[in-house]
Amino acid sequence: MKVWSVLLFSLFPLIGSVAAEPPEVVLLGDSIRIGYQATVLETLKGKANVWAPKENCRHSAFLLEHLEGWLEGRHPSVIHLNAGLHDMYIERKTGKTRYSLQTYEQNLSAIFKKIKTLSDAKVVFALTTPVNEEWQARSETYRRVVRRNVDVQRYNRKAREVAEHFGVVVNDLHGVITHAGPDKVLRPADGIHLSPDGANLVGDAIAKVIEQQLSAVSDQ
Repeated sequence: MKVWSVLLFSLFPLIGSVAAEPPEVVLLGDSIRIGYQATVLETLKGKANVWAPKENCRHSAFLLEHLEGWLEGRHPSVIHLNAGLHDMYIERKTGKTRYSLQTYEQNLSAIFKKIKTLSDAKVVFALTTPVNEEWQARSETYRRVVRRNVDVQRYNRKAREVAEHFGVVVNDLHGVITHAGPDKVLRPADGIHLSPDGANLVGDAIAKVIEQQLSAVSDQ
């Protein structure tokens, strides 16, 4: 009897020392997300299990269409997403943005509503980063302006309005890039995507916001 007691007692520290599984975080977004994703994964290593789809999440309509499939079987504590650059893409034939500001608003509203039905996660929406129109016009990729800063600002104002209405946390990546100096962290080859330094800067900022939200969730 004494032997069994000793054996059981010796197992208690082992049972108690089993580490809890880190919380899950889901990253959704366009090619800007793909750029900063590696930094977020590295910064949150051991603190969260970060998952993101392999594909570019493109614009708000594409994100809405695939949202259920991406979240199926997942139980994230935090969902961080961005959508905007593809919505405000200027079509060559019409000279208009791919989706109007009204459609963008409707899609974001539908996205936030659907997330609430699919998950209890804390939701963070990142504002669209600024662009360099001159670099776009001379780039081999575009050879014209395909995103305008005036549209970035208009769509960001609407995104902030919709996010706040649904109680979604706003991550001001536009402010992060603006403070650092867009020309220092954007890729000169196209004036839209992030340079390696820009990806690290934005990734670190996102990881910080995610950690804050994970802490808030654990305190509830």
